[in-house]
Amino acid sequence: MKDSPNFKIEQLMKVFLVLETEKECELFFDDLCTFNEIKAFSQRLEVARMLLEGHTYEYIEEHTGATFNTISRVNKTLSKNNFLKSILHRLNNL
Repeated sequence: MKDSPNFKIEQLMKVFLVLETEKECELFFDDLCTFNEIKAFSQRLEVARMLLEGHTYEYIEEHTGATFNTISRVNKTLSKNNFLKSILHRLNNL
């Protein structure tokens, strides 16, 4: 990722790597993000999980409140690469 002159994406990525506990993550995101930003991020992860389980767009929309466009965007990401799939797989194995 290329850094913008206004902010450092690399710095943000490094912060994720130094967070050690779920509580640290919670505190970090509470300090940095609004509730709606955290909710949107977690919603997208849930949409990805449900898509991988084979649920329909309609089912996902009903159970998560995600829009068709959000579900479609997440599905497109899942179809392009396997990284998100592997992360969700790791999460399931914790």
